[in-house]
Order: sequence, then C-alpha cells, then structure tokens
Amino acid sequence: MVRDRGEWVISRQRVWGVPLPVFYAENGEIIMTKETVNHVADLFAEHGSNIWFEREAIDLLPEGFTHPGSPNGTFTKETDIMDVWFDSGSSHRGVLETRPELSFPADMYLEGSDQYRGWFNSSITTSVATRGVSPYKFLLSHGFVMDGEGKKMSKSLGNVIVPDQVVKQKGADIARLWVSSTDYLADVRISDEILKQTSDVYRKIRNTLRFMLGNINDFNPDTDSVPESELLEVDRYLLNRLREFTASTINNYENFDYLNIYQEVQNFINVELSNFYLDYGKDILYIEQRDSHIRRSMQTVLYQILVDMTKLLAPILVHTAEEVWSHTPHVKEESVHLADMPKVVEVDQALLDKWRTFMNLRDDVNRALETARNEKVIGKSLEAKVTIASNDKFNASEFLTSFDALHQLFIVSQVKVVDKLDDQATAYEHGDIVIEHADGEKCERCWNYSEDLGAVDELTHLCPRCQQVVKSLV
Repeated sequence: MVRDRGEWVISRQRVWGVPLPVFYAENGEIIMTKETVNHVADLFAEHGSNIWFEREAIDLLPEGFTHPGSPNGTFTKETDIMDVWFDSGSSHRGVLETRPELSFPADMYLEGSDQYRGWFNSSITTSVATRGVSPYKFLLSHGFVMDGEGKKMSKSLGNVIVPDQVVKQKGADIARLWVSSTDYLADVRISDEILKQTSDVYRKIRNTLRFMLGNINDFNPDTDSVPESELLEVDRYLLNRLREFTASTINNYENFDYLNIYQEVQNFINVELSNFYLDYGKDILYIEQRDSHIRRSMQTVLYQILVDMTKLLAPILVHTAEEVWSHTPHVKEESVHLADMPKVVEVDQALLDKWRTFMNLRDDVNRALETARNEKVIGKSLEAKVTIASNDKFNASEFLTSFDALHQLFIVSQVKVVDKLDDQATAYEHGDIVIEHADGEKCERCWNYSEDLGAVDELTHLCPRCQQVVKSLV
C-alpha cells in the first residue's frame, strides 16, 4: 500500500474545498511560511474555511505583511484546493488529537477495500510524515455487498436489498448474524433466500438458549453448584468443550474472524448441544429427582454454558444476548454488555480425546439405530436394546468399561457390552453392533423399557428409577 504508491499531487482544481494556504508575490514567487500558514489557520478557526473565498489575498495575510517580490504590496492567492484524501487523511489530527475522550492512535480503521488507495493510504502517509507513527493499531478492509448471484445492486435490475427494511422485517440481530456469516474480505452476497437461511440459523441459536434457560429456573449457582471434581464425567467433558469453544471464540474476536465464530457457534450448538448433550439431558433434567447429584451436576454445567455463551454471542447478537441475560437468574451485572468476557482456562486434553472417541462410537450406534428404524425393528430410539462388541478395528468392550449409564448416553433403553458378537452383527469403525427391540415394557413416566415395572400411587407401569422418584414426591 505504501511501498508501491507514486508521487502524490495534493492539489485539485475544484470550485470548493479546503483551500491550500499558498500566496503568490507579484513576481510569481510562492509565499508559504510558518507565519502565513498559522495566520490562515487562526482565521479558519474563527471564521471557517469559507473566508478564503470571501476575502482578498491581502486580507488573508498577517497585518502589515510585506515581501520583496511584491514591491507594490499586491498578492494573489491559490485557487486550487487540497485533495480530499489529504483532508480525510488528516482526520487523525483533527479528530483524535483534539477530542479529550479519544486517543491516538485509533484502535482500528475500517473501510472498503478500495480505500487502500484512498483513506487508508493518505492517513498513514500524513501521520508518518507528521508523527512518525501509524494512525491506527489495526487496519480492516472489507468487500462490497452484491446480490444473491454476485451482481452489483442496481435499482434498474430490481435487486437492491435495503438495510433498513431488513432490520424492520427480520430484526437487527438477523442482519448482524448475516454479516458474521460472510467472508467480508471479499465481496459478499445477500438475498431474501440467504436471509431466510440466516433466520433459520438464528432460530436454532435462540431455541437452544431458551431450552437452557427453561432448565435452570430452579438452579441457584451459589447453593446448588457441584464442584468440578465431583461432576459426572460427561458434564466435565461438556465443560471442557465450552472452555475450548471459549478460547477459540475469543481468539477469533481478537483476529476479527467473525466467519469462524459463526461456524463454530453452529457446530457447538448443533453437534455438542442439540444433537448430544441437551438431548441426553432431557432424561436427566425431566426424570431424575430435583436435587439429585446427577441433575445438579448437569445444571451446573448448563448454567455455565448459558452464561458464557450469552457473553460470547453478545458482540454479534446484541439484542438477543441482552434478552437472555435479563431472564438468566443470579447474574450479577445488570447488562450482558457490562459483563467481562469468559476467562480462557486450560482444558483437560486427555478427557476431550477420550470423549471424542466416544462420540465417534456414538455416531456408529446412531447409524445402526437408523438402519434398525428403517427395517422396522424399532420406532423410537428408546425402544432399542444395543449390544456392542470389539472387532479388529477397535476394542470397544475395553474402551467402554470406564463409561457409566451408557443407555442414557445413547438415548436407548438397554445397552450390553460383550467381547465378541456372531456374524449377525454389523461391523462399524468402532465396534460390532446389534440392534434389537428392548426387553420388557415401557415405563409410563420416562418411556424407557424395563423388565421390572411396578406401581406407585395411580401409576402402574413404572421402572425402578421412576418408582423411587415418585415415592419421594408423594
């Protein structure tokens, strides 16, 4: 940007603009001294720059001014104006250095990619020439907004998307989320269809936050939190995934990588939360005893995820984050925008690696369940009994010995782990798997199948777990 620029002619032939404080003597000699420039600057400060066009040259010079090149005391003034890029490029001097609430250099200069030849260039040139330093700490450029097909917007083509209309129809957060979803370094596309896709992503984020809000309403972090060392391992896994997500998101913010934030938010919400943790958690949150260790363990992590995610989403979804914060119990700050970002904490990498392997195995189980569903062996996953064995690719039986409550983690009624299975098993990357219909009958309360159903009060078909919970309530 600087190395390849040529000579800069700072004057322009225009009718109006910022005057060049240059005078000419009768013999054509240029007059531009510290005395004359400061005097013109004082006049501009008092009367505005229009005074240059309203007064004669002699009236713009210091009183009693003489020059050997003008024996008759006649002077003329320059009619060219200053290049507007010199004008705007000096804004760091006229704005940052004159307003006490601002500081020099600016944190960031932000403009379109065409400004590498304009404002960006003139700003750094004037600042380095006068101060010896850049006027900005960071420089960020972006492409231009095109229609859905990559064409320039034009009223004649009828492809103009008006920002005000997008905000009025869909809300400011949808518009902000769309911006974060683009690779702004290049030209970006927008259309009604693209905005519809953005709205769908927003709805998923909002519904996930709402689900978490609804399941911490009876949780007080000051009295109900479970110490990290006593959390269930699945909850510690999600806590570490949150920490991993937090570190990545903060790093992306610091590098202005909003597209990566957008993609990682979707991945964390869809893969980690919706497809696994929150789905698994329904059985814990809805069925287990209110104050049970397993339920409070999950609520401890759920509360932390909600609070930290709200903070991390706040720079993009400013209104949604504020709405969520206003309904989150026991937060100390009045506004999420007054709260500090979550701290970056070192993760337990061994735990993450272990559970990533488990999640791959779980994907294999889900594929087997889908096949069984298509073959009418089961309907819902809770109708399933899953048998898993080791194969030549993976020692599943040994790996799964350290996991508890596998039926809850797989969201099925029964799980059996064996060393080997016969030829009827289907071989997967992480073990041989057989899906059968679960043994026993369906519990009326949790919908899991059990061979040990019993009666409590008016409910006649309850599994042992639900019998215990219901007895504690009656």
